[in-house]
Amino acid sequence: MNNKIRKLSVLLVISLFLLLPVAFADDGDYTIPEATVNVYLSDNGTTIFTESITQDIEGSVNGVYREIPLASGQSISDVEVETPGYYNTPEIITNNDNVRIKVWLYKDAAKTQKIYDEKVTVIYKYKFNKGVKMHNDVVELQFKPWGKQWDSRVDKLTTYITVPNREGVQYWNNPSDYVEESTWINDTTLKTQLSDIPSHTEYEQRLIMPKSYFKPGDNFITTGLDAKDQIIKDQNKYASDREFQKTLGSIVNSILGLLLFVPLGIYALFGREPKIDYKAEYEYDTPTDDSPLFVNNVVVGDVGEFDVNAYNATILNLIENKYYKIIASNNDDTIIRRTDKDITGLKKYELDIINFLKKFERNGDISFNHIKDSCDPTEYTAFISGWKETAKSEISQQKVDSYFEDKGSDILNLISGFMVVLAIILFIYTMFTDSSFFNIIIVILLFVVGVMSFSIPNTFAGRWTPEGKTFHDKWKAFENYVTDYSMIKDYPPASIQVWGRYLVYATALGCAKEVSDNMFKYFESVNVNEDYLYQSDIVWFTYYGGLNNMTSSFSHLESEANSSSSGGISSVGGGFGGGGGGTF
Repeated sequence: MNNKIRKLSVLLVISLFLLLPVAFADDGDYTIPEATVNVYLSDNGTTIFTESITQDIEGSVNGVYREIPLASGQSISDVEVETPGYYNTPEIITNNDNVRIKVWLYKDAAKTQKIYDEKVTVIYKYKFNKGVKMHNDVVELQFKPWGKQWDSRVDKLTTYITVPNREGVQYWNNPSDYVEESTWINDTTLKTQLSDIPSHTEYEQRLIMPKSYFKPGDNFITTGLDAKDQIIKDQNKYASDREFQKTLGSIVNSILGLLLFVPLGIYALFGREPKIDYKAEYEYDTPTDDSPLFVNNVVVGDVGEFDVNAYNATILNLIENKYYKIIASNNDDTIIRRTDKDITGLKKYELDIINFLKKFERNGDISFNHIKDSCDPTEYTAFISGWKETAKSEISQQKVDSYFEDKGSDILNLISGFMVVLAIILFIYTMFTDSSFFNIIIVILLFVVGVMSFSIPNTFAGRWTPEGKTFHDKWKAFENYVTDYSMIKDYPPASIQVWGRYLVYATALGCAKEVSDNMFKYFESVNVNEDYLYQSDIVWFTYYGGLNNMTSSFSHLESEANSSSSGGISSVGGGFGGGGGGTF
């Protein structure tokens, strides 16, 4: 075996190992061996849920929580919580778009002993209001027994749906991939058994029933639409699309070994990193004087592109530089206000943010909750798209080019584009000829490989220059420092102002949550008083929930940009409920 083949083999083995998930247990980690969801639908449209969720928890936790999403006009009521074998104190937190049921768990009646390495079953009972739709021709129950916010897979999920009568009822499981059986166990109850639902995967059940079983009332969402045929059409299309995806997935899996060599080959030719002398694991201060904007552009994701962290970091920079002052902040909302500081020296990308935020002023105050509730999500995404282009004009492309050579990435994009175009041409050809099944597979293969190649980050096929590699590694070493609490504890930032600067750069690097958690933990360990916090606007802003409120507000708008309304006829996946839960 020559040296090139040996190196390629080693690279392949390393790549395969990198694909293996490696998890390290920590306090609060949990698995879900089983869950049961009982849904009782009364003839007045009220849905009563009884959920039994068993969590096998590692380490010590305060308790568990269940988060239930809500659309406009929806609510839950009559909440009850049971924890067989344990004592609990429930706390119900109602937000604009969800309800969180926090369950504080204890081993003793005095409620002084937290649970540790326990398997806990929590039973949630609640009434869901305005979840069922009454159309002109049918009544529709569309809900998610399991949501995508769970961090753990569920080994076994059983649902029971009780309706007034099974006659004339049509039902669907979306998707049916995890369903072992779904059958009527009596004249009113549908039982569905599922297994091995992965984490962050939602499962929906959808039923349409004769209107004669129900009494019109305020508990229904009345649509005024003839919906039955459209619902059946949507479900047939969904089933067809799922089957296509399964077929395509089987093909992709069968040729995965071959596909691995495509990026590896390009990497071998163009993407191998230069050797540099820099080997430090940690940087205890910001390693260069570059702006957070430039650091995000070069270090995070594709070189030469921004992500939303650059936008968030720019807002923090404006606060730190006294263009905004903090009026009030807590875990629920944060309010800021423009100062009278002269803005003539600001860059256009900074002025654009000021003008955007100005739209949401009320008596001069800007509430992040108000932005989340009142901003049109499509307006926000359009603004961010334009803002990134404006910000890019403030970055020295010559400097970026001196750090990173994207020749390999350009070649990969050209190759993948050619493969996609060729696949389309061949597909049209197969429509008018008697093509073999093997030819169809080749067409699909060309298309899939082409699309996958577009998704490979440019840092894979491109190559850092020695100077760029040093720059990148130094900032990654700084990221290692600020996200490692043991380093923070032993080598803390020199002042509260330095903490503020680090938080801005941590936001640009996409690790603000970890760094703020380390800051909170460190401040608690040294008993920092509030007066000390006020010496840095960013630290105060972060400590009292501002950073979290800001990022969650904008991420909510981004996630809502392409979502559909809960009224009318929902597409597959538009059911109420779902959500998730965890430990705290």
